[in-house]
Amino acid sequence: MITNEERIAELAGLLPMFIGALLEGSEVKPSVKLNISEERTLMYLLKDEGNPMTEYSKKVGLTKGSFTTVADRLETKGFIKRISVCEDRRKNALILTKEGKSIAKEIDAYFKQHISNKVAQLEEEDINNLKNALETMVVIMGKLKERKE
Repeated sequence: MITNEERIAELAGLLPMFIGALLEGSEVKPSVKLNISEERTLMYLLKDEGNPMTEYSKKVGLTKGSFTTVADRLETKGFIKRISVCEDRRKNALILTKEGKSIAKEIDAYFKQHISNKVAQLEEEDINNLKNALETMVVIMGKLKERKE
């Protein structure tokens, strides 16, 4: 018999496919040309900026070296800044510039509208169930993050 923890692990493995289904058919057209890794980085920074680069590289799904290239490009474009977090010059946190925040908000608004339109195709009961499930996930994510620290 499968345990609850094992079932959760199975279901969590489906989350990328769920996100893929939500985003299917979306094509962001920000006012500047960005690749998907740059867009994702700006989105993560918009939600939670000021963390070390290694944290963002994991969220975006890139190795540290590949993510450094993304951060370099975004910094060259004037969308992010690196700030020192300790005496070790190799450890930097990332923050959005004013222009970067504006672009990130533009991308965020597009995705929210796309997802809203996609979900609106569902039955009302499914919409409510999905909303409740996602709200529960957010609460649990916060609890897991608290325990990590």
